[in-house]
Amino acid sequence: MKRPDFDSIKTYEEFKKYRWCRDELSDICKAHGLLFVGSEKKLNKVIEAYFNGVKIPPRRNWYTNAVLSSFVNENGVLMAFTLGIFAVSLVFTVIGLINRIRCTDDVYYVPHLAFGITGLIFSWIGIQTDQDLEVIKSFFPFCGDKRFTRAQVDEQANAKNAKYLRDVGVFLAPDMLIGVSAGVAAVAYEDISSLQVIQHWHTRRKGSKYSGHYEDYYTYNIVVGTKKFKYIVLSESMQDAENSAKIIHNHCLMHNPKVEYIKMKKSPMAPDDSPKEIVSGNGVVYAVEKAVKEQHLTPVNIDEDLKKRFTGFHRNKALVLIPESLLVALIAAVILYLCIFFLHRVGVGFFLLACLLFPFYAVYNLFSVLGSIRKDDTEFYSGILVHRSENGYVIKGLDFHVFGYIKKLKPDDEPDIGDKVILARFKDEFSLISDKQII
Repeated sequence: MKRPDFDSIKTYEEFKKYRWCRDELSDICKAHGLLFVGSEKKLNKVIEAYFNGVKIPPRRNWYTNAVLSSFVNENGVLMAFTLGIFAVSLVFTVIGLINRIRCTDDVYYVPHLAFGITGLIFSWIGIQTDQDLEVIKSFFPFCGDKRFTRAQVDEQANAKNAKYLRDVGVFLAPDMLIGVSAGVAAVAYEDISSLQVIQHWHTRRKGSKYSGHYEDYYTYNIVVGTKKFKYIVLSESMQDAENSAKIIHNHCLMHNPKVEYIKMKKSPMAPDDSPKEIVSGNGVVYAVEKAVKEQHLTPVNIDEDLKKRFTGFHRNKALVLIPESLLVALIAAVILYLCIFFLHRVGVGFFLLACLLFPFYAVYNLFSVLGSIRKDDTEFYSGILVHRSENGYVIKGLDFHVFGYIKKLKPDDEPDIGDKVILARFKDEFSLISDKQII
């Protein structure tokens, strides 16, 4: 028997004829402004009351919009308990500190401090994991330069032309941006001066709770800057929010053409995915040789001045390595001296011996580079650009390698897909250089 739409059902007896899972019951309650948090049995009673003309609202009936109401009710479930523990623990901690300052016996301050500090730690963990602070902030929406009430935010979120970006939890409302996932926040379009995504690094246990393996992950905050230098977190998500932020920026430009989009601020712990000036290794050497045989790359001659600048880049890179290696060796020597003569840890010092040999490698590398320059161990190829991204450039026939330009040899105008570019080889190192001076 086909189950009808909920709104077409007239009585609870008819509703009971069909099977509804808990998630479906919760969605029905959300759509009709009813209490939607609880067990399947409890939600069935809420819906029964609804058919009997009694509307049981959500526990925090602050918003009528389903998304806003979901956030404030699904989070902060144990907020009263954790805040109570936090308050009691804070009182015990203060009492313990006062007794400690008064120099009373241990029995008068140690139990207070032990219970108080432990309670503060556990309650704070509960507050963070249950998003209690974000729920509290949602009672008084965090706003930009212009203040809005809950009713105004709710009205804007319920507007017919309001668009909800589910992946980042942001409403593109008629007169404002409304953020949900980091606590309800609202910013008028005319107040916005900038928009930026900020990446944050985290770690978490991988596998069971007894596992010793951890993995990295990142969260992405969309931050709005106002004309009065307020910075408001509109969104916090687990997926890269840069594309969504660009959609938001384009929408803001329709209301405020002066909104600036700032490039994403990456975490210092994130891997460096910027274009590399040099790509080396046997793999890329073989791939280039294969591309030449298949005529995807064509050997070319370049201007002597450009060639001198290219080899000069590698010579300077080898020269800079010498003072850097001397500095590393000096630091290693100081630490080694402290380990042996003060800490008497000879075993630890042996790990630093490799650093002391670093200057010898730098000198060897310099002579090797100068020898390659003297032997003219260079080649230049012309290829077609087939892909361009923030990570670099892909050349036809070298689909599995991403190349970057040497900064001082990069053309003024960014090359487009289909343009010819110059791939330069020095020893087994490959880089892109300006293609303006092909002979």
